[in-house]
Amino acid sequence: MDTVGDLARTLVLRTHQTRLNRDLDRLGTEIATGFVSDPAAHLGGDVTALVAIDRSLAQLETYRVNTTEAAFLTGTMQTTLEEIQDRSEQLSQVLLSVELTPNEEMFQTLSGAAENALGQMVNGLNRSVAGRFLFSGTATDSPSVIDSDALIAELSVALAGQTTVAGIEAELDIWFDSAGGGFETDGYLGSDTALAPLQLSRTDSTNVDIRANDPVFRDMLKAVAKAALASDQSLALSDDVKTGLISNAALDLQTAQASMVELRAGLGALEQRIEETATRNSAERTATSLARLELVGTDEFETATRYENTRAQLETLYAITVRSSRLSLVEFLR
Repeated sequence: MDTVGDLARTLVLRTHQTRLNRDLDRLGTEIATGFVSDPAAHLGGDVTALVAIDRSLAQLETYRVNTTEAAFLTGTMQTTLEEIQDRSEQLSQVLLSVELTPNEEMFQTLSGAAENALGQMVNGLNRSVAGRFLFSGTATDSPSVIDSDALIAELSVALAGQTTVAGIEAELDIWFDSAGGGFETDGYLGSDTALAPLQLSRTDSTNVDIRANDPVFRDMLKAVAKAALASDQSLALSDDVKTGLISNAALDLQTAQASMVELRAGLGALEQRIEETATRNSAERTATSLARLELVGTDEFETATRYENTRAQLETLYAITVRSSRLSLVEFLR
């Protein structure tokens, strides 16, 4: 009996079996992924182009995330601004009716409508998405303005003692508009710093900077608060003053519409630019992916054929191994 020959044959068969199993695994992976399993070997060791392509794809993925985030933020902002604008338009039309029937019941009804609208506007400015407040600048973890009840309470204190339309409006101007006024110190809770720009592509970036301390929001909040405070019992205003405040509030809201339209138009232009950039990035990502496929992609038909041939060889090898083992046993028993 040739023991050394049997051991050598067994070793050779096992070596071939290991190699074929390894080739089968590699070809199976290449069929599943569509790419060669060893790019460096496939490219003869020169992977410069592949590294550059992969770097571009990584950058494009970052831009995809940024454009998606920017589109989501601006879209939500646009929806919020639309809601605020619609609410202010509706309220201004309602408030104009004050001069038709100026009586206490009407004053209470219109001031109540203004107070409700104020709450809705404040809620809009304090809107958050994914735990991130939209109109607070870099203070994304904080609401942008105090709630409407607190705002009315602050203003009631600021207006104490004022009994004329001119006096009340002057105090409201100071509170909302002046540097260091009540709105800046107590009303606005966000940051004065804008968010860092988002890089949308190699050459394009955008800064989504709309904050609740923008003059257009101050003007709207001031007008709505003016109508809401007209019937405040603590101020004890005369009917003529109530009528004047509510009527002026309606006119102020209509005046503020132009600024809101301009703000929304600018935001709409930004949305369009983001969408166009995302489209360009997508086209570039597709082209770059195709270039990578050309570089290290596999021929599916050829790879599948090699896979089947390797599998057939492995099955044949198994059969030979089994037969060889049986022959060795016969020789051993002789």
